[in-house]
Amino acid sequence: MKRWLSFVLVLASMALSLNADFLDIERQRALKEHKLILLSVEKEGCPYCLKMQKEVFGVTTFDQHIAQHYLHVSIHQEDPALPKALHVKYFPTNLVLSPKDLKIIDEFAGYMAPESFIELLDEVYAQEFKP
Repeated sequence: MKRWLSFVLVLASMALSLNADFLDIERQRALKEHKLILLSVEKEGCPYCLKMQKEVFGVTTFDQHIAQHYLHVSIHQEDPALPKALHVKYFPTNLVLSPKDLKIIDEFAGYMAPESFIELLDEVYAQEFKP
């Protein structure tokens, strides 16, 4: 039983760590700049993805605020570079990744109002980089 549990834990940790090549350039840059990675997973034709792009990422004020602490990367669900281990079900999904090992720190699924989204990102960054 103990051996089986160890095997399950190893499989679970492997599923959460992403392919080393995935986001490697962004990971290196984020480490240098002391930033987290914000990965937005979108789906073709998704109205909430388009709304998020227009109301959050398409607004200079919000985009600049995010860029202070995050490297933002958008990827479509159909993109073969997207690791299967992510198992994204809802769109858009915004994942906050650690640049150290690309582990998921936090996840926000679905559309969020810009102010709420920025507030959550600020909280996650503050928790990760406590003074």
